[in-house]
Amino acid sequence: MSHRLQSCRTACRLVRMSECKPCGAVSNQTQKSVASFSAPFHRRFLFREVSGRYWILVAILHCGLCAFALSGDLTPGVPPQQTPRISEMPFTLYRGYLIMMEGRIGRLEHQNLLLDTGTSPSMIDKTISDKLGLHGSARGLSLFNQSLAAESVMLPDLQVGPLRRQNLPVMVTDFSKVQSGVGTHVDAVIGLDVLSAMSFTIDYQKRRILFRASMERHSAPFTSGSQFITVNLKTGKRQLHLLLDTGTPHLVLFKNALRDLDYDWTELTETGQNISGNVSYNTIILPQALLGNVDVGPQKASIVATREDFANQYDGLIGVYFLRPKRLSFDFTHQLLAWSN
Repeated sequence: MSHRLQSCRTACRLVRMSECKPCGAVSNQTQKSVASFSAPFHRRFLFREVSGRYWILVAILHCGLCAFALSGDLTPGVPPQQTPRISEMPFTLYRGYLIMMEGRIGRLEHQNLLLDTGTSPSMIDKTISDKLGLHGSARGLSLFNQSLAAESVMLPDLQVGPLRRQNLPVMVTDFSKVQSGVGTHVDAVIGLDVLSAMSFTIDYQKRRILFRASMERHSAPFTSGSQFITVNLKTGKRQLHLLLDTGTPHLVLFKNALRDLDYDWTELTETGQNISGNVSYNTIILPQALLGNVDVGPQKASIVATREDFANQYDGLIGVYFLRPKRLSFDFTHQLLAWSN
C-alpha cells in the first residue's frame, strides 16, 4: 500500500476546515475545501441476508439516520404508481443535507419520511408498524460484534408526492436511538426501491423537490441497479467504485480500498456510535478527486472496516453533500447525476 505520511500541508488543511453549512448556502471556493464533520454521529446499517440472517455492515458517519440496506429474499411489491399531477413538493432540510417530506404510511397521514438514495429496502419505525398492526417474519441482524432481532413486513400502502407503492416489503427497526442526531421524529426512511421509479431534482435553495430531471452545470454518470446507485471517483491512479447516498454528508472508504491508494494519513482518530455501541475510526485526505470531469478534491474520508464480501464489490460510499449543490438532479432515464453550485 502506497501513501504519503502526514505533512505540514495536510495539517494546515485540517486546521482550516470550516463548519458544515447547509446545501446551497456556500461559495464556489468553499466547494473546494474539505468538508468538516458535525458533532452528532450518523448511523449506517447495511443489510445482507446470509443463511437466513440479515447482516448489518456498519460505516461510521455523522449527523444522520438513514440505512444502506441490501435486501435478501424480500418479495418485490407492486410497481410504484405515479400521480403525474403532483409535479413538486416542499421539504424540510435537517443538518444541512437530510431531506424530510410529509407522506402517507398506510392509513397514517402527515408522516415524516426521510428520503435516502442509500437505502433499499425502505424502512419504517417500530411504532408505525405497531399502529398499523403489521406482523411479518423475524430476521436476525448480525452486527460485527453482536446479533439483534428485527422483522420484515409487507406495508399495504405508501405514498410520497406522486409516488405510491402498494404491498411494499419493508424492514422494521427502532429509530428512537438516532432521532436526536437528526433533530426531529422520523417515521420512515424512503429508499431507492421507491425513489428510482421517477427522476427528480432537489432544489436546496427553494427547499422543494421537482419530480423530473433537470439540466445543471456539472454532471457525472451513475449506474442505477435494483438496490443502489453507484458512481466512480477518480483519485490519483485509482478509480473508486462508490455507493451514492443522499443521507450521508461526506466520503467514507472501506479499509480494503486503501490498497495502492495515494492519500495523506492523519493522526485524527474519532469515535462514532452505532446501535451496538462506540466504534473508533481513522481519517485520511485524498489530495485529488474527480467526479466525472469535475474536480472535487481534496477530500476528507473516514476509514471503516466492513465484511470482505461487501468490500470486494464496493470501495465505500459517497455523500452528495460534499458537492455543496444548490440543485441536484437524479436522471434515472439517462443514468446521470447533475448539479449546480
